[in-house]
Amino acid sequence: MPLIWPPDENIPPADNDQKEAAEAFRQSGKIVLEASPGTGKTFLGIYLALCAYRLGWTSSESPALFLTFSRNARVQIEQELQRYRHSNWISLDEEKSVEVYNFHAFYFEMIQQKAGTWGCSVNLHPASILERQTRLLQLLPQALQNDKNTINQANLVYALTRFQIGDLTIQGSPLQFDDAILERLIDGANDALRQGRPQYDDFAPLFLNLLEVCPEFIEWIRTKFPVIIIDEFQDTDVIQLEILKKIHPAHLVILYDRYQMIYEWRGARLNRVEQIKNFFNIMPHQEKQLTQLHRCGNQADLAQFIQQLRTDDLLGNNVTSNGSRPWLRICSIPPSRNPVSIENRCLSRLRYRGMIDFQETTAILTRTNSMADYLYEHLRVRSDHGNHYSCRWIGGEDNPDEKIRDMLWRLKQVNSNSDLRSWLGAFLDLLLPQSILNGLGISFSSEFGREIDQIFARRTRVEFRNILNSWTTILSSLTKGNYHVVSSGLNQLVITGNELVAGNGFLDPDLIYYINQLKQSTDKFSPSKSDDEWQEFCNYLENSHLRATYNKLRSPIKGLYILTVHQSKGREFDHVIIPWLSGSGEPSQQAGGRRQRIRYDFNRLEDRKLLYVAITRAKNRVTLVYPQDDPSPFLQNWKLI
Repeated sequence: MPLIWPPDENIPPADNDQKEAAEAFRQSGKIVLEASPGTGKTFLGIYLALCAYRLGWTSSESPALFLTFSRNARVQIEQELQRYRHSNWISLDEEKSVEVYNFHAFYFEMIQQKAGTWGCSVNLHPASILERQTRLLQLLPQALQNDKNTINQANLVYALTRFQIGDLTIQGSPLQFDDAILERLIDGANDALRQGRPQYDDFAPLFLNLLEVCPEFIEWIRTKFPVIIIDEFQDTDVIQLEILKKIHPAHLVILYDRYQMIYEWRGARLNRVEQIKNFFNIMPHQEKQLTQLHRCGNQADLAQFIQQLRTDDLLGNNVTSNGSRPWLRICSIPPSRNPVSIENRCLSRLRYRGMIDFQETTAILTRTNSMADYLYEHLRVRSDHGNHYSCRWIGGEDNPDEKIRDMLWRLKQVNSNSDLRSWLGAFLDLLLPQSILNGLGISFSSEFGREIDQIFARRTRVEFRNILNSWTTILSSLTKGNYHVVSSGLNQLVITGNELVAGNGFLDPDLIYYINQLKQSTDKFSPSKSDDEWQEFCNYLENSHLRATYNKLRSPIKGLYILTVHQSKGREFDHVIIPWLSGSGEPSQQAGGRRQRIRYDFNRLEDRKLLYVAITRAKNRVTLVYPQDDPSPFLQNWKLI
C-alpha cells in the first residue's frame, strides 16, 4: 500500500516520529503512544484524527471522538483545530471531522439523551457541591457526617454497586459504611437522578450502566464515532476502562505519559495502559514513542531537562550538571530569627517586587490545598510590606465556578423575601477577602436577612451607613419575580465589594466576571408560562453560567493564578512558581482540625511525578522557593542547585 505520509501541503507538518506513528495507525487502526511534554503529543492526536478523515474512516457526520481529562485541554485542542484551518492546513470539513470532549462532559451528554432510562422526565443539570453535601448529610448517620473519607466514598455510590472501594480510590482504603447505609445512599442518588440532579461522580457509572442496559446505544456510538482518541490515558480509572472496553471502537488511539500519572487517589493505576493493550491485543509495532522536541530557547532547555529526568524514573542521575539553566530561577529564604509560620515566610518572599509579571500567565503551584488557600487569601490583601496582587483561585471544590453553582442552587431554595436578601448578602460574603470581612466583623448574609428596618440597626461604623444608603431601595423592593431588582442587586454587589476593599485588597476577578454574567443573563430572562416561573429562572441562570464558564476558558487571561499541582493538569503557564520546596513540607489542614505537613518525598515515585508535573506546566520559566535551613532533597538530586 502506498504511504499516505508525509501529508500534502494542506496538512500540518509532522516530524519523522509522528509520520511513523501515523503509518502504523493506518495499517492497524489502533495505536498506543507515549510522549513527554514538548514532543507534540496533543498535535499527534489531531494529526491522527486528520489521518482517519483522509482514509475515509470519519466524516463531518461521523467524526473522530477526541477525549481529554480537563475542560482546559478540550479548549486547547479545539483552538488548535481552528488555528490549523485559519492557516489553510485543513478544510472546514476536516475540522468538523474531529469532535472534542472532556470525559465527563461526554458522559453527561450521553446520559442526557437517555435520562428516561432512570425515570427522569426533565433536563439534567449537574448538582452543585453544596447541593450534593446537603443531600448526603440527610442520608448519613450523624457520627459520619464530618468524616471526609466517608463523604468522599459516599459520592461514589453508583460505582460502589459494581466496583470495590480499593479500585476507585487509594488502594487498601476500607469502606467507611455498611450495606444498609450504602442502600440508603443509592436510594438518595436515585431520587436526585429522577429529579434531574445527578452529581459529577455519577456521570461515568451511569454511562457504563446505560451501555449495559441499552446495547443498541453501543452500536449508535460506534457508528457516530468510528475513531476514539484518548489523551492522558494514564489517569483513567477502572470505570473509564470498562466503558472503553464496552464500546470497543474499531479504531483507537491511546496517548499517555507514565510520569504524569498523579491521580492514584481517585483510581488511576500504573497497569491501566497494560490492561488496555492486552484487551485490544496491541502488538509491538502498534506501540510508539515520541522523542523529537518541538520547543526552542528556554522551552528547549526545559524540555531537555524533562527528557533527562525520564531516563531513570525521575531520580535525576542522568541530569547534566547544574550549570546555567535559563529557564530556572532559585529563591532561597534565610532562617528567621523569630518564630514565623511557614506560610508567612513563603508569603513574604512572594511579595517581593519582580516575582510576579502581570504581562504573562504566572501560576503558584502548591503541594496542599491549605497552602494554596492561605496564599490566595493573603496575597490579595495589602500588608505592611511588599506587594499585594489580584489573584485567580483555581481550587478544587472552592473555585469560583463551583462557588457560583452553589449560590445558584441556594437561589432555588429561596422561599421568602428575607431568604432572597440573605442570598445577596451571602454573595457579598463570598466576594470579599476573608480578612477584610473579619475586620468588618459582620456576616452580610445574616444582616441582609433581617427585617428591613433592622438591617445595620446596631452598627455605627460609617461603612455600614454608606452600604445601607446604597442598598435600601434594592433590599426593600427585592422579591421573587422582580428580576430587574435582582439584576440591580447583582450589580451593586461588585460596587459595594470594591468600596469595602478600597485599595486594601483585590476582589477575585473571576467571581466578578461570573457575577456580571449572571446580571446580564437576568436582564435577558423572559419567562414562559410555566407552572414554576422561579425554578425556570434559576435553571436559566444555571445554563447561562455553564456557557459563561466554557466561554471564559476560551479566553485565557494574563495574571496570577494560585492552585495545587493536581489542579494544574491540562493547563500551561508562562511562569510557574513552586513556593515552598522544603524537606519537611507544606502545612495541610486535616480532618478534625489537625495540622500536619505534606512534602515532596524524593523516595516515593508518586511524589517525584507530582513535582515533574509541576515543572512541566511551565512554558518559559520555573521559580523554586526554598528555605535555606530545610531544603528539599529534590534540589540536589535533580541538580537544581
